[in-house]
Amino acid sequence: MSDKTPQHLAMNITKEPTETPSSPEDTTSTPPSSGNPVVAPSSIPNQGLRAWMQVVGSFCLYFNTWGLISSYGTFQAIYETGPLKGHSHFQISVIGSLQSFLMVFLGLVTGPIYDAGYFHYLLGIGSVFIVVGTVIQSFCTQLWHYMLAQGVLIGLGAGCLILLSVATTSMWFTTKLPLANGIAASGSGLGGVLLPIMVRQLHAQVGLAWAIRSVALVCLVLLAVANACLRPRGPGAVRKTPRSLIDATAFKDWPYIFFVLGCVVTFLGMYTPFVYIQSYSLEGGVISSHLSLYMLAILNSSSIFGRILPIFLAQNLGPVNMIVLTGTALGITSLCLVTASTTSRVLAAIVVYGFFTGTFFALQPTIVVRLTSDAGKIGTRFGMAFSVFAIALLFGPPIAGALRDKFSYNIAWIWAGAALLVGAATIAAGRVAKVGWQLQQRC
Repeated sequence: MSDKTPQHLAMNITKEPTETPSSPEDTTSTPPSSGNPVVAPSSIPNQGLRAWMQVVGSFCLYFNTWGLISSYGTFQAIYETGPLKGHSHFQISVIGSLQSFLMVFLGLVTGPIYDAGYFHYLLGIGSVFIVVGTVIQSFCTQLWHYMLAQGVLIGLGAGCLILLSVATTSMWFTTKLPLANGIAASGSGLGGVLLPIMVRQLHAQVGLAWAIRSVALVCLVLLAVANACLRPRGPGAVRKTPRSLIDATAFKDWPYIFFVLGCVVTFLGMYTPFVYIQSYSLEGGVISSHLSLYMLAILNSSSIFGRILPIFLAQNLGPVNMIVLTGTALGITSLCLVTASTTSRVLAAIVVYGFFTGTFFALQPTIVVRLTSDAGKIGTRFGMAFSVFAIALLFGPPIAGALRDKFSYNIAWIWAGAALLVGAATIAAGRVAKVGWQLQQRC
């Protein structure tokens, strides 16, 4: 977190490079502890066509992982009034929660697999699962059908890809890593904008089945681009000795522990607006029926700017300081939805919420990399963190749905806001564990 943090894959993001950038093929490294070699910072290109191609490929992966997840609110609203009309908000939300859970939890397994050098296996298998799962989803008619296709198959496919989207850029960038991650992560925001609009428009014109098949075609094209662009640094030899699923040193790393726990609590509340804002807009009467169809797209569109613009501010404040402020802003904005009784107030709230959600996601990978002193354990550390995040993603939206069914949407917004504020406070505790109470300290 501080400027004294060991600099491996993620060097101090506020420090300009003094070395002459080497070519992408130059891979001076310390003895590798995994199939994907530990690349010394001096050999990381930090520029060049091949390096930026990794950003393009990661952008496509974000589109097909977090972008799909962020679009689930549209399916939730369609299912509630269509094929799953007889089921409760809670039951239908489990589809999206299962999808999110598997996507993130699988990181516990895919992290060591990535470290062992099976990069292309993960990329290929994940791509096939997402496309096939989406096609099968178009034939679903019952709740358990959607659970298996949209929840399990797509969730497993996304789980194979999610780590690649955040780990690949760290092998090609150092001082430009926050910018590279921000641009790549904007793919999830763009997916969250285009997919809801696409599904809504095609649902009205050609029906839900063909709308979903069109989504499958988009996924196929973008995943083909990702497979063509993405390359791990170095020879990528397969490591014969299996790597442990757990990095034991992480349990003694208090800044890392507090950061992971803070993100877990944050994720309990973060996706509540993403899942329910469209249903709330349709049922609440505050938003017109036409505008309500675009609420999720508006929320996701603002996240695109949130993934890029605040990155420059983070270079001066430090990524941890920035993410604490971001989590606090998210909590306050969620609570503001309780008093949003007009169209303008609701729109203002979701634009601000989407913006800071994008910032939160863009900063996460940079912080995990900076908190990992052994670059050979990047994948394992990511996997450990993701697997714990998954628990929150599994239970967060259904809890909000149960609160909405029993009480009202306002209680769901309060639940989300409280979780977000507690999460920000927990991450702040990790900052204190690293640099103390020095508020002026960049971290």
